Amino acid sequence: MKILTLNTWQKRGPWEDRWGVIFDGLLEYEPDIAAFQEVFDPDWAENVRKKSGYASLVFHPEHSGLMFLSRYPVVRSRCLTLKTQAPTEDYLRYVLFAEVDAGERKFALFNTHLSWRPGEGEIRRSQVRELLAFVDQEAGALETAVMGDFNAPPRTPEIRIMTEEAGFTDAFASVHPEEPGITWDNAHPYV
Repeated sequence: MKILTLNTWQKRGPWEDRWGVIFDGLLEYEPDIAAFQEVFDPDWAENVRKKSGYASLVFHPEHSGLMFLSRYPVVRSRCLTLKTQAPTEDYLRYVLFAEVDAGERKFALFNTHLSWRPGEGEIRRSQVRELLAFVDQEAGALETAVMGDFNAPPRTPEIRIMTEEAGFTDAFASVHPEEPGITWDNAHPYV
């Protein structure tokens, strides 16, 4: 199964140009699952599904900004509102769950977007613990993938909770062990 995850950064800056690149990437890489963050418009989410040719869209009515596109049928889905919120944010954070049927097997998929400020590691650690409790509740024995915008480098305590305590594998690091996995570059704010 090929999975793509990306923070689309809402409709800020040259967002139409960014989506042109995203659509090109979907066509080139053909992921089975695409998990996006910061897509808040349900009409735009459906437009993305149609334009990219995916069979299924998971987009809950909560103002989560999270969505899944899937080539597989979606069996069920749910959106969790995280209780842990950063005092610097006046909005909520969420985890979107979808169970997909890939024929031979079903998979549990989770998409999230954790608090973003560098000094909010303790907040993210609490959010990760809520996320993992939700994974335990919804995934059961299904093979599971957790993705999203964690807003934390790979070796931070919040990510180590996922990899060392919960046993998840960092997919990027397993394929590119010598690369730092940087996904944001302040030299170009719209990348």
